[in-house]
Amino acid sequence: MSDDEAPGFSLEYEALVGLLNTRISAGPLGIEILPDASFMVSPGRVAEIVNNTLGVPKPVLAKAFIAARRIFFEHVDNLAENAELILDTTSIILLFDPEHITAANARKRICLGFPYRARSEPEQLRRLEEELWFSRFLLISRLKRHNKSPTLWAHRRWLIKNFYSLGGLLLEPKWVLFEIEEVGLISAENHPRNYYAWDYMRWLIAERPGLDQKTRSELNRPLANMMEKWCKHHTSDTSGWSFLAWMILRQPQTDPRAGQNLQAHVGAEILDYAMLLGLKNLSLWKFLQEILGFPKSEEVDDVRLQYLTELSDLRAGEPKGSALQVFATKSLIAIGKYEESRTGLKMMVGGLVV
Repeated sequence: MSDDEAPGFSLEYEALVGLLNTRISAGPLGIEILPDASFMVSPGRVAEIVNNTLGVPKPVLAKAFIAARRIFFEHVDNLAENAELILDTTSIILLFDPEHITAANARKRICLGFPYRARSEPEQLRRLEEELWFSRFLLISRLKRHNKSPTLWAHRRWLIKNFYSLGGLLLEPKWVLFEIEEVGLISAENHPRNYYAWDYMRWLIAERPGLDQKTRSELNRPLANMMEKWCKHHTSDTSGWSFLAWMILRQPQTDPRAGQNLQAHVGAEILDYAMLLGLKNLSLWKFLQEILGFPKSEEVDDVRLQYLTELSDLRAGEPKGSALQVFATKSLIAIGKYEESRTGLKMMVGGLVV
């Protein structure tokens, strides 16, 4: 009899479910899918956790998936009575196949049933927290298929949209900061150019479910400070710089002057950092051009003058024809045309009439 025809749970399935259920909500947990059991620290174990990382041999995960898939389809038609079993089976299924939409949808249906099955709001809250922890566990992993899974990112967005008000769990400003720092940015760091992670963060910051306008505006500076710090540690990550510029220039402020001050402050901080370390990352200088090159207020004038001087130095000092030298030249010309259209006057920077 083949594995997928065998009755009951398999040893591999029970072991993995036990590890996930007892460990996932206890704190950060990574995962590594190992080629075979020879990588295991303890002989004879089907999987184990070492240094906050769950190691699972690929053959073990495959056998657990076969069992989980069989059990899932045997019981999925009766979610009301088999909710816990379905959560167990789908955790294994999604660990093996993050694009298993049927498994993700089953978890959604169970979540929607929380208010009807749970005896109290604290129990509903606990279930939601467990689902959020499980989702985070998969999305921040170093496994590319999970980290960049459109199905898993859509599932987390769905959770936030539908349950942000449950017990006030997601109504605190610190929750938005947590989502960005502990979910989105970790995922983006583990796999650069992660479109789905950045798209989720853009949605989250644009929507900020459950927060009033005043609270939303108060979050702009701490969010920008968080992203500035991240970008300084990932100076070559174009996605990060683009996201930071979007946050500064596109997010509404109850006080427009506060937004302009934030633009000038971050621009000055990044420019000073680039000058101090002699950074030549093109993505960094493109970011500075976006927030300092074409201002619509006087708040950034001082730092903008410093930026133009540095841009002129790059044009003159970098090897002719290099990417940064060409960028600096084109940038100065574009800024000059912008100033001429705005004031009717030509501008001279570093001996170059622009």
